[in-house]
Amino acid sequence: MTRADGRPPPWRTLPPPPVPRRPAVQGRRAGLVTRALANVLDVGVVLAVLAAGYAAVTVSAFLLAPRAFRFPAPPLSLLLTCGAVVTAAYFTVAWTGGRTWGARVLGVRPVSASGRPLGWALATLRAALCVAFPVGLLWVAVSPSRRSVQDVVLGTAVVYDWSPPGAR
Repeated sequence: MTRADGRPPPWRTLPPPPVPRRPAVQGRRAGLVTRALANVLDVGVVLAVLAAGYAAVTVSAFLLAPRAFRFPAPPLSLLLTCGAVVTAAYFTVAWTGGRTWGARVLGVRPVSASGRPLGWALATLRAALCVAFPVGLLWVAVSPSRRSVQDVVLGTAVVYDWSPPGAR
């Protein structure tokens, strides 16, 4: 059954598939709340890695000397140093590959001044600054350009980006 002009009747044709729409804020700089929440999630990842490391040391100590076993009690300075190293390594590797897990969950991504993903050198410097001076993130709240102290120093920014994994 067709019309006089040769087209099928409207009830026999499917509507075109909906075009996925990207949020209007795509590419805009992320604010303090979004970035802080991403960092809270990333702290959880780092704590999980540190807990796994502690569990590995504990199990190893038990297997080597089960009769003399005592739970390890590392000094606070060692814990803080390990935490800083793991955090810096996690940030560097994640930012070079695109973004951290917390940033992926909240749809943000750090970018260079040209808008490209961070390279190894820039990611390493940014990670070191974020670990050494974490309160620099608070500058986002007063900065008209929504940039942290680390972003200002290195010329980076954190933007909203809901690209699917592997798209960048």
